[in-house]
Amino acid sequence: AASPPPSHAATTEAMRRPPFVAGSTMIATVLKTGAGIKQLNEGDWVVPHKPGSEFGAWASIAVVREKDLIKIPTDLMPLEYAAMHRELCVAYRLLEDHGDLKPGDAVILNGATGAIGGCVIQLCAMLKLRAIAVVRRHETGPASDPVKVEKRLKALGAAEVLVEDDAKMGASGLKFELEKQKFFAKPKLALDCVGGASASRLAETLQDGCELVCFGCVTGKAVTVPWTGLVGRGLVVRGFSLRKWMAANKKKVPKMLETLAKLVNADKIRIDFTEYELSSEFTEAMEHALEPGKGTKVLLRVNDVGSTYT
Repeated sequence: AASPPPSHAATTEAMRRPPFVAGSTMIATVLKTGAGIKQLNEGDWVVPHKPGSEFGAWASIAVVREKDLIKIPTDLMPLEYAAMHRELCVAYRLLEDHGDLKPGDAVILNGATGAIGGCVIQLCAMLKLRAIAVVRRHETGPASDPVKVEKRLKALGAAEVLVEDDAKMGASGLKFELEKQKFFAKPKLALDCVGGASASRLAETLQDGCELVCFGCVTGKAVTVPWTGLVGRGLVVRGFSLRKWMAANKKKVPKMLETLAKLVNADKIRIDFTEYELSSEFTEAMEHALEPGKGTKVLLRVNDVGSTYT
């Protein structure tokens, strides 16, 4: 099973130029092992850790090198959540590795209606961090009603929900909104998956010397921070790639997954998802994955192992 994020769903256009198999996130079962394989056996669950944007995960069967896989226990967590390990792990690492956060600190994030955003909010609530969820204004779809969106995100644990509108907001729009609502303190960490003006607005809200971490770019627009923010305020801008982290910390991955599995199995982290069959519902799945503010994660399940898709 695979869980395509919008950025990967957008790459399906390249599939018109074969040979190309999209997708970099999945949970798979080992069907057969070749000579010299020592760590894997038939029936094992595996996830990829190979660096790079594409792994070829959206396939019914594949031949993969053992060193590009990490074995996980088949009883670790429900299959659907194992398929969404990327979302869980990204959220975990963003809060674990950045900001030197303590209970009571504030974290601001855009893309809050996405799966990673939802996981970040739930983890913040458990860690007694105050999550400021930033959502984009949509004319249609599940995210078009800001009241319902705010209710849903606050139910996950968000301390505040802000709606940003590129047409009406300037560079300091979110900062002014927080000041207007008399929010208790400036955020110590900003998490960006949108890029462009949205990332710049996140940076404006930060305390001096704090971090803006970019882990995605839905808009495809570069992150820009004024020199006054970098020089005068000492803001730090970093990028984060889970795949690169996993490649550099392969021995730490099982422990991280065990920690997250305990939270999933205790129903402390929940992700809403919609399941599609890869062979017969691929088009519908991609349309859903690219729908703005959809509110659910798309999962691609393979039931016809070894089939050829056209």
